[in-house]
Amino acid sequence: MRGVMFALTGLGKPVRHALKWDAISAAIGGLSSGAMFPFLGVILRRDLDGSAYLIALLGASFAVGNLFNPVMAHHIRSRVKLPYAVWPPVFSRAFFLLMPLAGTAPTFVGITVMGCALGSLAAPGYAAVIRDAYPVERRGQLMGLVRVLFVGGSMLGALIGGFVLHALSYRWFFPMVALFGMAGSAAFSRIGVPAAPGAETPTGGRVTDAFKIVAADRLFRIYSLAFFLHAFGNLILSPVLPIFQVDLMHISNQWVAYLSMVASGLGMIGYLWWGRVLDRRGPFNLLLCVLGVASIGPLTYFLAGNVKVLLIAAAVQGFAGAGGDLAYVNAALRFARRDLVVSYVAVFAFLQAMRGIPAPFIGAALCNWLGPRPVFLVTLGLWAAAAAVAFAGMKLFRAAQAA
Repeated sequence: MRGVMFALTGLGKPVRHALKWDAISAAIGGLSSGAMFPFLGVILRRDLDGSAYLIALLGASFAVGNLFNPVMAHHIRSRVKLPYAVWPPVFSRAFFLLMPLAGTAPTFVGITVMGCALGSLAAPGYAAVIRDAYPVERRGQLMGLVRVLFVGGSMLGALIGGFVLHALSYRWFFPMVALFGMAGSAAFSRIGVPAAPGAETPTGGRVTDAFKIVAADRLFRIYSLAFFLHAFGNLILSPVLPIFQVDLMHISNQWVAYLSMVASGLGMIGYLWWGRVLDRRGPFNLLLCVLGVASIGPLTYFLAGNVKVLLIAAAVQGFAGAGGDLAYVNAALRFARRDLVVSYVAVFAFLQAMRGIPAPFIGAALCNWLGPRPVFLVTLGLWAAAAAVAFAGMKLFRAAQAA
């Protein structure tokens, strides 16, 4: 609570206004997301008999939209950014209004992939708005506070979803939740930070210029590699987790809700904690700490003998996942000048697509070949490599700050 009060002290009126509407949007969006996303893989596997590769498509869904973020960044470079942070999530959630048609696994996956892909197009616009909304010295804490409210909404949404889905089909429940999510996305438009282009913002050039700009930044290249390995290891588990939970643990919707609530509860604490770590120690140190804590999760799954043990993994995933989310969102904001934020975000998102599309399918193939348990060890190996790269980057980052 002291950390929350400190984060709110000394803020100017425009910052408080932006924080208010960012928080309202996050809380409503969290409730909508919490009532849907934790259940997608389990529903696809248990109710629709989805294969490992169809579940992998769910894991790759957000990455599909990220393929087009360099084009989006190029399009909005000389435009007001706020509409491009609002409308993609609105259209994304509107796709879930089609869920009454999703009586088969391919249709269910198609609607989900299209919805998630559209939502990910908001990344460049959102980053530009947030960079202008919050002062750099407090940004980590304020973003962490907003995400606490998102996670709080997710906890409530997961609780509601766990009980409602026991009595009501997802084909009718998900559209109702999607309408609520659309309202949350629309609330973000009240943030009062248009993120208009400045005089220094380039108006010409090509889409590929963003890659050239980022390629010249050594620290960002190293950070991107470390985060690539971290996220790749995480994403190969996206099809493995529901298969492990359904086939080996025989999980119920209520237990999916319990795991999601535990993860969300620890995530709320994590956002406040990791936000301060980011502000005080920088992005490389944050990523190293996240990797160390997160490694407990795959190890717990590898050793798990019953569903109750997964509560430990859920707690670790929630706490460490909050740090990973802040590490991802703040990457471009920490390394880029204001006029280059959208370019950095676009390239970072494109790299997410490069790992996010193949990684779930590699995880599905490994799961079919080895079984679900050994795949958790593959993730631990990738995270060890990510930690080595992040450690080297941290030394260079400290040297650059001292110079």
